[in-house]
Amino acid sequence: MTSDLHLKTDFHSLRVLITVHEKGSISAGADSLGLSQSSVSYTIERLRDVFSDPLFVRLGRGIRPTERCDWLAEEGRRLIQHYEEMVVPTRFDPAQATDRFTISCNFYERASLLPQLVSQLAVEAPGVTLSIVSAVGDGLAQLERNDCDLCISPVPARVSGLYSEELLSERYGCFVCPQSRWAEKGLDLALYAGARHIMVRPAPNWRPYYLATLQRLGVEIRPHIEVSSFGEIDRIVNGTDLILTATEGFARIYAPRVVAVRAPFDAPFRVHMAWAGRTHRAPAHLWLRQRMREIAAELPEPEIRAPVGAG
Repeated sequence: MTSDLHLKTDFHSLRVLITVHEKGSISAGADSLGLSQSSVSYTIERLRDVFSDPLFVRLGRGIRPTERCDWLAEEGRRLIQHYEEMVVPTRFDPAQATDRFTISCNFYERASLLPQLVSQLAVEAPGVTLSIVSAVGDGLAQLERNDCDLCISPVPARVSGLYSEELLSERYGCFVCPQSRWAEKGLDLALYAGARHIMVRPAPNWRPYYLATLQRLGVEIRPHIEVSSFGEIDRIVNGTDLILTATEGFARIYAPRVVAVRAPFDAPFRVHMAWAGRTHRAPAHLWLRQRMREIAAELPEPEIRAPVGAG
């Protein structure tokens, strides 16, 4: 390389390259970055000169990255991550902090963990801003895109550059109306298989984890009602013979409108906390993750209704 173009390449240009690579088009990359298409196109053209490579080539109506572009995008992510680690503050005083934390999670994690976190922030870190976004199976990708700082969901991180730990370990239970026969007598596998079910599918292709256990047991259930969220589902179940299968921890949220009874099968439900390398050693984020661990550890045991006459 005979020019000094490479010395004029900044992190913004690398971010543009990475985003276009992730989105698969100039227009989608521009929308994601909040830039004009002409600005993004100009940056890509300049990077072509810098790296002596076309970076993206036409394929039908779209574009496809070259092999060198794939490598550059991956190395660019690492370089930006390393730089972000370099510039994080070395100290964190929650009482004086004005940081903004973005947490990706779903209904259960929001309802179980966030009320206590918000209360703690009001006392310990009143200047901190909290932003909550929905994970819906995309939380780890949000971490990779830097759209969030922390992802709390049932999905563990198995991607290079992400860290993950188990935050909660529970088991599935069945939620029923307190006046239903299920609340009085309990459930065995045959009764469960023949009952009317309500199932939550936050995304069209979402498959609840407990279905794998039922499949191994040779049990198939057909939901009579499907909804997209756990919100208000207690109002739907109340006064019916419907069964909602979900982690027993929902007993802390739904009682007394519905009650939890033991599921006639054993299936674990785990909640994981994941974060990216860029915040791994950041004092503010170390503090936030420790708060989440403490809140999860202090959750009370869910109350499970025992069948009438059970010893």
